[in-house]
Amino acid sequence: MQPILLAIFFLSMFCTTLSSAASSKPADGERLLLIHATGNPLKKESATQSAVYESMIEFLTDRGYRIVDKTSAEQASIQVSATHDIDPLLNKAAAVGLNFLAEYTIHFRTSTIVKDPDKGNGALVRVSAKIVDNTGARIITAKIAEASSTGHNTEDAIEKAARAAGRKLTQLLSKGLENYIAQTGIEGRTVTMVFEGKNETLASLTSLFEKSPTVAAVREIETGGNKATFEVICKVRRDQLERDLFRLASKQGLSLQKIRSEGNRSTWKIR
Repeated sequence: MQPILLAIFFLSMFCTTLSSAASSKPADGERLLLIHATGNPLKKESATQSAVYESMIEFLTDRGYRIVDKTSAEQASIQVSATHDIDPLLNKAAAVGLNFLAEYTIHFRTSTIVKDPDKGNGALVRVSAKIVDNTGARIITAKIAEASSTGHNTEDAIEKAARAAGRKLTQLLSKGLENYIAQTGIEGRTVTMVFEGKNETLASLTSLFEKSPTVAAVREIETGGNKATFEVICKVRRDQLERDLFRLASKQGLSLQKIRSEGNRSTWKIR
């Protein structure tokens, strides 16, 4: 192969690798709450959940996701189990995630079968999970994975099978989540912003959004009682949108103060 053609070939391969790596990375600042179904009295299921949790955490943190700490996640798991099931009541499931300032919640369930219980040296673990967009209260992706393993004893076999199943499941989930994040980036991320202030001041907010180059579209969905709620489709990260909003507001003599932020929803006061 000629030197020039060889150089072009390797440059093409390098660019392809960079493109692939960029598309597989999660969006900046995404925070996940990882919780599991509770209430199973079996000791083996508790061991399975712990091993699956640890393997999922390892995979997700290696990919750059921020994870809510384990103590908070355990509290959330108990709350979900005590009040509702994640399937029919997504709004409540999403609310739990927002309480812990997470954009997405991963809720997983495990099922463990001990193979050859007399010898106690084999296990089959099945894990199912859903990812919920906490802001939109909708399921992004749902996957199932399983793995089997042998070990020196039952506990060893369960841990090996659970960690393998957890890795498989998280690979499937992260692909679905990252595709969703990428598509959201193309179409524009929807954020909800609630403003409190005088009605005459609130009336100028729409034009403020329309002047921002970071905003693709804006819609006022509720107004009245010195409060206005907007759905904003932004082309950038939320923090970039907020910085631009501060800049534009100051030009109009307005002072903005963010008083609360939950996932992609925030509350502001206009002074």
